[in-house]
Amino acid sequence: MRTPKEIDPAAIDVISRTPAVLRALLAGLAPDLLYRPNDEGWSLKDIVAHLHDVEGIAFVERISRMLDEDRPFIQSIDPPARLVAGGYGSRELSALLDELAQQRKQHVDWLRSLNSDELARIGVHDRVGEISVINIAHQWAAHDMAHLRQVSLMIQAYFAPMMGATRAFYDV
Repeated sequence: MRTPKEIDPAAIDVISRTPAVLRALLAGLAPDLLYRPNDEGWSLKDIVAHLHDVEGIAFVERISRMLDEDRPFIQSIDPPARLVAGGYGSRELSALLDELAQQRKQHVDWLRSLNSDELARIGVHDRVGEISVINIAHQWAAHDMAHLRQVSLMIQAYFAPMMGATRAFYDV
């Protein structure tokens, strides 16, 4: 497994652009679509709320601990339970998107400021073992992409019943 010495600029770009991409994908969608859960129990709004929530606990807090502590123990989280505990159900989607965009700008600047020694700092995750700051930075981008894919697939599935015979062209 290759561990780079600096954060791939494409990862920084993905992290930076995700709030705007989400806003563009969700703009103008009917409330029914925004709040309808998929087979896994997640609505489009829940995905945005999850990204807002993990911004702190799964990314910034973990990286901060790894910078400040010697090999901190990093515990897994329970995303659905965190959404309930965080009161995200009562929050407006537009407010979540606005806050995520504001936080991301600050966090991207912070990520860009980390030097190679800081990026090499280690923590121990309860499920996967040793992880470094740079691993989390790249995971952050991959996590965003996973949820952008999830959002795209949910929107695509919404259109599927309206596609008639052309639905055969797609795996929906």
